[in-house]
Amino acid sequence: MILRSLPLMLLFFQPLAAQDAEPLRAALQKQTELKSVKVKFRQSKKAPALVDPIKTMGELWLIPGRAFRWELGSPKKQTVVYDGKTVYVLDELKMTGEKLSPDDRTIKPLFLTLGMGEDATYDGLTKLFTITSTNQVQGRFVATMVPKSRRLRRMVKSLLMQVNLSTSFPERIGWVQKDGTEAMTEFFKPTLNGGIAASTFQVEESAYRWKK
Repeated sequence: MILRSLPLMLLFFQPLAAQDAEPLRAALQKQTELKSVKVKFRQSKKAPALVDPIKTMGELWLIPGRAFRWELGSPKKQTVVYDGKTVYVLDELKMTGEKLSPDDRTIKPLFLTLGMGEDATYDGLTKLFTITSTNQVQGRFVATMVPKSRRLRRMVKSLLMQVNLSTSFPERIGWVQKDGTEAMTEFFKPTLNGGIAASTFQVEESAYRWKK
């Protein structure tokens, strides 16, 4: 069962002392030490033009810092696979695929959500974002951040991270875009350090039509 969400508070824009975010730093570091994560999630998206949010279930297989498989929809609509070198973005309905560099800016939000890459470390995040509020309740730590650079502020208004201090894994990652669109990923209770087959992070390329 997903744990109940804590309040989302967007406080403007006083940065906090580093010690106020120490639980987040510790959790992100411990996350890199996990051998594997398997977890179901729910993704919600609410746009200004929508009355009700769009909710989609999905599943994640993750080797922290090395590889992941992200499946969205039931039945599957989209799959994103990172094998340590290349990101494969697969449209499971049209059976088309696109190969991206992990540095491609279109894939960066997902990498940040999954704790992949230098930008997803505590030091990396705090280079990109200012932490404006924190809250620690019942074994969970919540941090709200706003972008530092003008370029990033043109796309993103805020980022929310809620981590479980027991598992060191995120429970909620929320983005508010410049146009008011809100995207929230809520993770169910993860299975940690179990076995994941290497084939999970492989793609049968012949099954898809690839964009040039």
